Amino acid sequence: MTNVAISVFGLLLVGTVYRLATLKDWTSDLARKRLGSLLSWWIVSTWVLLCAVGGTIIASLLFATVSTLAFREYARLAFHNDNESSHPNIQRHSENKINALPTMPIMAVGYVCIASLYAGLAAGADYTLILCLPLACVIIAGSVLMVTTSTKQFTSDVGGLVYGVTLTGCLPAASILLLPSDATPSLEIPGWFLLLICLTEVNDITAAWFGRALGRHKLAPTLSPNKTMEGFIGGTLTTITLAILIGPHLTAMSHPTGGVLGLAIAIAGTLGDLNMSAIKRFAGVKDSGDVLPGQGGILDRIDSLTFTAPVALLLMKVLS
Repeated sequence: MTNVAISVFGLLLVGTVYRLATLKDWTSDLARKRLGSLLSWWIVSTWVLLCAVGGTIIASLLFATVSTLAFREYARLAFHNDNESSHPNIQRHSENKINALPTMPIMAVGYVCIASLYAGLAAGADYTLILCLPLACVIIAGSVLMVTTSTKQFTSDVGGLVYGVTLTGCLPAASILLLPSDATPSLEIPGWFLLLICLTEVNDITAAWFGRALGRHKLAPTLSPNKTMEGFIGGTLTTITLAILIGPHLTAMSHPTGGVLGLAIAIAGTLGDLNMSAIKRFAGVKDSGDVLPGQGGILDRIDSLTFTAPVALLLMKVLS
């Protein structure tokens, strides 16, 4: 695990030195954005390593924080409506739709469900909790909203709430179940967890690189105009290759199995990204927030992970 940490921060250090060395070639706005993105990468990498070495309890606490912030961003986007009178369960805090939050009952149900999810995982619950929580959320959300809010858009509010809890809580929480359950997790390499994060990020980054360099054909022009078929293919091939190379070293999987995992992660990651793009397109915004300098909001950072985490967990269960 020490070697993994050294490798990660070594790469970050090299990237930091390179970025600072080329700072003079950028405009002031671009330099500010690139430096902000660099800071965000340090934050994200530190967060990932803390999850990896801290075990289930620490990871649950860290993921709970991220999921809570992500749900807040989601609520601002998904419950937005330009016609305020048509949606009585929205409280406007400004004219900017990104700052519009649902009323307290909607937010409270979401927060309670997410807190319950991670408390259960920290206590040792398995994937059954992740599967059952959305069902419980239907009952809780329906029961609370029917007596505390207007029923004018009851079904869309309940559906949006359950989807939000599932998307920002249950799906990324699958990552925690990839961690070793040993009482001394720092002594065991959390191979599946690290492999998931590594492949997900590499797929995102290389797809963008190939898209900028070779992109000609749009992948989903309505949802994400910058995504291209060439970027998707390049990112997929890179992810498959990396999974074949490092998968057997981090886990007990074979090289062919690594290729299957790489393909699954690439497809799931792209779909997760597009899914979040659809939500942002619905709300009419480019980024879900501005928590992470140069990278947008929490949802922008975990969009691919929401789909890749459950896929990786499923493959791990099948293979074991």
